[in-house]
Amino acid sequence: MVVRSGAAWMSLLLRNYGETDFITGLRFIAAAMVIAIHTQAFRDFGALGNVITDNGKYGVHIFFVISGFTIARTYRSSGGYGRFVGRRMMRIAPLYYLLILIAFLLMQNGTLPRGGWMDYYGVEPDSYNLLMHLTFLSGFDARIANSLLGVEWSIPVEVFWYLVLPLVLPVTMQAKRRLAIFLGLLVLAGLTRVADHLWLPDHAAHFMPFSYGALFYLGALAETWRNQARDLAPRQRVTLTGAAIVLFVIALVTDTGLNAALFAVATAGLIVWRESSVTYRGMLSRRPFIFLGSISYSLYLSHPLVLHLVVMSPMLQADTRIAGFGVALLLTTAFSVVTYLLVEYPSNALGRKLFGLSPSPDPHESDQPHRHPA
Repeated sequence: MVVRSGAAWMSLLLRNYGETDFITGLRFIAAAMVIAIHTQAFRDFGALGNVITDNGKYGVHIFFVISGFTIARTYRSSGGYGRFVGRRMMRIAPLYYLLILIAFLLMQNGTLPRGGWMDYYGVEPDSYNLLMHLTFLSGFDARIANSLLGVEWSIPVEVFWYLVLPLVLPVTMQAKRRLAIFLGLLVLAGLTRVADHLWLPDHAAHFMPFSYGALFYLGALAETWRNQARDLAPRQRVTLTGAAIVLFVIALVTDTGLNAALFAVATAGLIVWRESSVTYRGMLSRRPFIFLGSISYSLYLSHPLVLHLVVMSPMLQADTRIAGFGVALLLTTAFSVVTYLLVEYPSNALGRKLFGLSPSPDPHESDQPHRHPA
């Protein structure tokens, strides 16, 4: 029997993504933004705090751009469409199924209260609801799309684009064709919004995958552009990275009505221009951010259940909203470490066993212990 030391367990949480370590840190920023809006984290800090809190909802858009980048990078080294889909489903489905089933059962016995979206549409946690979630089709029925966890709507969106995006990623595609596809996806999103206003239930477009194709494709384009940006002079990359960071901050502290686009462009800019090397790592590539980014999927998906625990327990309730955010983040982190070690890491390993290693090992598919330079 092999017994792992604490250091060995921790090494599993510090995964090696090579030169794109910073994207792992960015995943944590996105997850923290979503947790912030659900805890009303910065409401006690006046108008600016309200704006920052409200903009937390765009953390999902950051995730979608990053996911497009990951899809493009991993698909080309996957050895085929079937292997790619199998590996990605083993990455995302096990934890999703576990938390969906927990929420469903807790609602069934009355331990977990009905969510706001469930009351809004007047639906129940019934067998249809569960089946649509387990088949990743819930995004096509707004009434139940976000009814169990309160954040799960984005997972069927991800799965949809896992299936579709590789079909529009030929390596030798011309710039004009890429632009045409990107504009076509924007038109598709617009038509989905029109259908929402004319025929579909309220807010249906928000939950449908058609609304977010341009974000995923932008991330995929960023993967290609990052390879091309290697030819830029270091000073140019630093300047352009600084511009992307400024744009990100502007999107965070303002309410322009275009914040989703600003966050998407800023995220793509960071992916394209941000340099990471042995001599320069930056804040997002440091151990705390790599650690939290590695468990960001569970942070995002499980925090509503943890928030319910915080609200229900007098010992865990905080005096201020920012303190409540801290308590929720700390407890969700502890829970996510457990789910990563017991669910995510084993399912990733099983995915590698079932669908094989990539012909050209890609850092975004690696579960090797993370090693930082001294």
